[in-house]
Amino acid sequence: MMHLTEWIGRAFRKFGTEILERQGIKGIWIDVGAHHGEVTLGYANHNPGLRIYAFEPNLRAAAKLFGLAPNYVVIPMAVAETDGCANFHLNAFEASSSLLSLDQQAVKSWVRGELLREVGTVSVPTVRLDTFMKAMGINRIDFLKVDAQGMDLAVIRSAGDRIRDITKIVVEVSIASAPVYLNSPTKNEVISFLKDTGFSLLGAEKQSSDQEEDLTFVPS
Repeated sequence: MMHLTEWIGRAFRKFGTEILERQGIKGIWIDVGAHHGEVTLGYANHNPGLRIYAFEPNLRAAAKLFGLAPNYVVIPMAVAETDGCANFHLNAFEASSSLLSLDQQAVKSWVRGELLREVGTVSVPTVRLDTFMKAMGINRIDFLKVDAQGMDLAVIRSAGDRIRDITKIVVEVSIASAPVYLNSPTKNEVISFLKDTGFSLLGAEKQSSDQEEDLTFVPS
């Protein structure tokens, strides 16, 4: 069985590196939980100086992104702390699909929680950020956006020692009294981890009817 790092390198290196370098690509962004590219696709379309790797484990959602921009490399995998595979919980509200199960009690108090309903599970491939960076020969990530539905801190931890090679991080956290995903981290846990690894909180922006926040971090 081909080692995961070899598979990633063979599958994406030619398209994601050789073709794009001919266009003078300089900056590298990683979008974990790209969904339909709501946050980053527009930047790729309007800035050929970016190379964006978009992780979206929901194959139905990922398929809609294929071929939309030459510098937008879609990777139908989840980012996790272990290279391999994991169960992915499909949600009726597609963007809320996650590697974590819903907390059914918390869903009852969530604004628009009636939209959240697990409709099945599927096994998806998983990769650590440091594994991916090594496989792709990435020396530095200029911007890391993480919207992994409760798995956000795990995504960041998966960078390992390579976290020092990330210039800016935007990560989604729950600020609700009862987070909808089982075993999801608190805002304070995310801030504490990033502070301990040399990052400072630059700003916060409320989302999802003030139930979540996007936190922006930069190296201290």
